[in-house]
Amino acid sequence: MDRDTAVQMAQQAIKARNRRLVEAVLEIKAQREQQPAADQSIHDLPLIGVTVATGWECYAVVEELVKSGKYRVKAMYRTPGTHAAAKLERLYQQTEAEQPGLLTLHSGVDMYSAERLTEAFSDCDGLVLYMTANSARAGKITNHGNRPTEGRAVFMQQVQAALAALKANPGIKHVITLVFPTDKVTAIADTAPTIPWWIDQRLRTSNFLRGQGINVTCIHRPAYYYGMHRVDYANELDQRGSTAMSRNVIKENCVPGINDPDFMVNWVDVRDVGKWCVTVFEYPEVFSNEDFSIASAAMTGNEAVATCERTNKHGTKFKYQRFPQWVMKMITLFTEEVVYPLRYSQWYNSTGNGYDFASNDDLADLDRINPRWTFEKKLADWGITDIRPGS
Repeated sequence: MDRDTAVQMAQQAIKARNRRLVEAVLEIKAQREQQPAADQSIHDLPLIGVTVATGWECYAVVEELVKSGKYRVKAMYRTPGTHAAAKLERLYQQTEAEQPGLLTLHSGVDMYSAERLTEAFSDCDGLVLYMTANSARAGKITNHGNRPTEGRAVFMQQVQAALAALKANPGIKHVITLVFPTDKVTAIADTAPTIPWWIDQRLRTSNFLRGQGINVTCIHRPAYYYGMHRVDYANELDQRGSTAMSRNVIKENCVPGINDPDFMVNWVDVRDVGKWCVTVFEYPEVFSNEDFSIASAAMTGNEAVATCERTNKHGTKFKYQRFPQWVMKMITLFTEEVVYPLRYSQWYNSTGNGYDFASNDDLADLDRINPRWTFEKKLADWGITDIRPGS
């Protein structure tokens, strides 16, 4: 089977599953609106734990769960006193002033320690479980992209510790994992590049946990965040790396990318990930042990440029600027910082895996429940719409 056929068939199956899940949610929602549940006090709300809560994605999950007002939230993280932890502290202080008891912070949570995780998971009814093939301590990331033997051991140590803690806390009835898009081509398409080991490792995790009796909803979200130039949402626009690629930002005559300008890429805003975590916990009868694919946008580099120009208030011109693979390969000789983006661009490019959604129209079902944080919204949020020519 050729690659395009494999991807198209997978896309159709993903959209059909999403439609089924969305329609089931809407049906239950309509029934609940006919018989509204009684209001609960904050102390009676279910408690949701979120691991790695100072990270870019999981901080947004914490924030959206808190905003929903439907759950108490326990934000778990390892190191207090960091820049990212300070932002979490501010969210806690704001929440305490408005809704005391809705958010609690739990530091000292080592993702490699079953003992620490068991303590942190206590009293939780649900859990957002994030694990990575990187090692990170107080914001210092060790990239294992070129070291699969070490990286697999690092990752599976987290999985084993989390599994032990889940077994020790049977009150946790529902776990959400946040993972890359599903594999559509390996052993299906006639030719396909080798899947990067850390993507393969994370794709296996949800089913591994299910096999141990854990109820897992896997949210597949794109590997590309809107902050493609690696601006860290949790660190308030602090940039995460030191290479030219890390400092690449959208500006006049420059919309940076690492794929061909006509290649369709799915993007996600971390706030959308958080909103769907709220929905999954709200409708466990729909999402239990299901895989669910989300995205915030589907667009090519050229389409991103067109959107920048259409939404800019001053007629500023933009141009797609691809960060070439050969440059990324050269950079990897001196730093591991761009190993992951390089492997993404190789794996998801035209001969590789392809994305879950072929166009923005394919995402319409998601909007029926949670309107997406569109690229237009993100450009306004970044201030791109206000860039003046020559500024």
